[in-house]
Amino acid sequence: MQTLLGDVQYGARMLLKRPGFTLIAVLTLALGIGANTAIFSVVYAVLLRPLPFAAQERLMVVWKKDTTANSPFVELSVAEFQDWQAQQQSFDGLAVMPTTVYGYGYVLTGRGEAVQLESSKVTGGFFALLGVRPALGRVLEEKDDQLNAPKVAVISDRLWRERCKADPNIIGQTITLTQQGFTVIGVMPAKFQFPQGVDLWLPLRATMNARTVENRGAVFLQAIGRLKPGVTLQQAEAELNTIIARVAAAHTETEAGGHRVVITPLTAHLFGDARPALWMLLAATALLLLIAAANVANLMLARATARRREFAVRAALGASRWQIIRQLMSESLVLACVGGIGGVLLSYWLIDFLLLIAPADIPRIEDVRLSASALGFSLLLTLLTAFLSGLFPALTAARLNLNLVLNEGASKLVGERSGIRIRSLLVIGQVALTIVLLMCASLILHSFVNLSRVRLGFDPRHVLTMQLRLTGAKYGQPEARREFYRQLVDRLEAQPGVQAASAVLIRPLEGTVGWEATYAREGQSPDEARKNTVANFEAVTPHYFRTFGIALQAGREFTPQDKPDTERVIIVSETMAKRLFGSVADAAGKRLRLFPSDSEEQWRTIVGVAGDVRYRELQDVRFDLYVPIGQGSAYANHFAIRTATDPAAFVPIVRREVAALDPTQAVTSIATMEQLVAANLARPRFSAVLLNGLSLLALLLAAVGIYGVLAYSVAQRTAELGIRIALGAQGSDILRLVIGQGMRLVVLGVGLGLAASFALTRLIAKLLFGVSATDPLTFVTITLLLTGVALLACWLPARRATKVDPMIALRYE
Repeated sequence: MQTLLGDVQYGARMLLKRPGFTLIAVLTLALGIGANTAIFSVVYAVLLRPLPFAAQERLMVVWKKDTTANSPFVELSVAEFQDWQAQQQSFDGLAVMPTTVYGYGYVLTGRGEAVQLESSKVTGGFFALLGVRPALGRVLEEKDDQLNAPKVAVISDRLWRERCKADPNIIGQTITLTQQGFTVIGVMPAKFQFPQGVDLWLPLRATMNARTVENRGAVFLQAIGRLKPGVTLQQAEAELNTIIARVAAAHTETEAGGHRVVITPLTAHLFGDARPALWMLLAATALLLLIAAANVANLMLARATARRREFAVRAALGASRWQIIRQLMSESLVLACVGGIGGVLLSYWLIDFLLLIAPADIPRIEDVRLSASALGFSLLLTLLTAFLSGLFPALTAARLNLNLVLNEGASKLVGERSGIRIRSLLVIGQVALTIVLLMCASLILHSFVNLSRVRLGFDPRHVLTMQLRLTGAKYGQPEARREFYRQLVDRLEAQPGVQAASAVLIRPLEGTVGWEATYAREGQSPDEARKNTVANFEAVTPHYFRTFGIALQAGREFTPQDKPDTERVIIVSETMAKRLFGSVADAAGKRLRLFPSDSEEQWRTIVGVAGDVRYRELQDVRFDLYVPIGQGSAYANHFAIRTATDPAAFVPIVRREVAALDPTQAVTSIATMEQLVAANLARPRFSAVLLNGLSLLALLLAAVGIYGVLAYSVAQRTAELGIRIALGAQGSDILRLVIGQGMRLVVLGVGLGLAASFALTRLIAKLLFGVSATDPLTFVTITLLLTGVALLACWLPARRATKVDPMIALRYE
């Protein structure tokens, strides 16, 4: 240990003697280690940090799919879940909750301003299944989840602190939710946020009536189960498929003969498409670190070659090869440690920057910080970098030929040849890795640009939207809801500066939330109708298309005359009209029947064709169906106004008009449509910004690496170049010689990089939109870009070589 410390001290003194070399190496390593530490902090907080659940690896989300229809997922009814629960043997327990928290909100009153709260209605074993304990009180139990049981609630830490003033005596108190009293029995810890955005957990069956509990057509649930130890997914699927078939045979009215189970690990269900994007970013930073390590290795190789006489003298005086290797590895360790410290300090700033540009909808993104795990990862990177950047220089220095090095006349030859192959291989590797990183970054950027230019189908400018879900017994009937919608829309349209107002079931770009609508065309059999493409369902008031700037391709929009006692009407989207009827014009007058399995549904006549709108996500055009809220029992969750000026200025007006109509209703989730569009672009923008930033840094490091190798080569070949010039070589000849040497390495690196990119870019194909993973234009553009930068990096030392004075060079020789 004492010898090692001596090597470290000597190495530190040697590095301080060359401050320029040391500064460049430290900055390069700090950049690579800092970027990796920051991205790892995000990946760890979001994906790797254990969930606050017991044995999370055995927790599964359970759905169904209909193999005879286009609907990808089928939800469960309470009655079917009870059959599963009674018959299954593969899970330690099963619980259910709604597939989305959307539509299960309550308005909290009596504790400040009325506020809308999202809830999740769960079965009594939900919390026990997850293995979580409350911070205060108790969780829901089976006794709470019974018909006509007392109304109780478990609340979130956020609700407890913000609305209950962190009252330690909250247990047993009553809170008013939608004009009903609920007794608080528990407060969950701050780290428990499942489902995301929920502030209330209520017992499922206690909030339902007996008819709904027994109705097998009331499907709105997903199951959560914990696999028993030793039970595989395949075994659980086989058992549940048997149960599904048995239940379907016993209840033929459900038409569930083609249903099959879908089991997904809870972690995959929670993190969804955030997983591949974050892993891609971590892989990109790893490539950047490899490029940085190669640069430092090249610098250390050049420095080790310059110190060849020192090592030869030490060897002649008795130093072993191991001692020389240890000395250089000690210097590499010192460099890496200083770079690691700089990287950790840099990561503080990078994490703040990442949180600034990161989308808010990435799960647990608010928990990202420089944790002990991230520091441990940084230490591991530091040691790995020290090994990678110091190994080749150390091995090269240890293989010196003492006779040649100590022979003054042969020393130049040794200096010229020593380590040149390794340095060339490192440059080739740098170029190849840079090509891969640039290709991936360019494809992601191209995808983001395509996505940002997609035709939305509506005009987001000057549109203010808000969420307003009517709650309370007085709005239980459709007539009461329709009257509220009419009055509020009339009040809003009467305001100066408001050009149009409307209500809608779910506003565009409200995430993946939405209603799926099945339908039948005239002449279709039930089996044929089941195979129809499922459509997005929207219920709207008159002036909806005007409010959102949605173009009508044919026909008319809805009017106040579309009432329950008039002919049932419907509007379809352009793509739907063309696919079903051949053209927009041919769709007018045709009839559709929504939810054909519902005997109460009537045929509706198509009176208009609207342009395609991106309702669920920017990436996809779906079939869209519109029905007037004035006909049927559909309700609205959102309101919108189109204004002549800044829509944000109308927020107080909206709140005032809602309060004037009914002060017990809460307006939430206020946003302009431009904000919602930006939010939907946040994730692809996040990936594009980071990946392209990393690729530009990689390009800079690769250029520095090429320049360093050629500059050193020119310095070592000063005498040779002087002789060539003395014998008549022109400047252009020297340029071709030096540039050719560098570009040969670049061509080899580009070739390897293109081959690797052709294979690796396919891994990110699912993250791309409007561009192929092997897009020829991208491959050509990136190749030309890297070649141009490499040519510049080669030209600078080549230009210096043309200025060699033959007299000085020969006199030096």
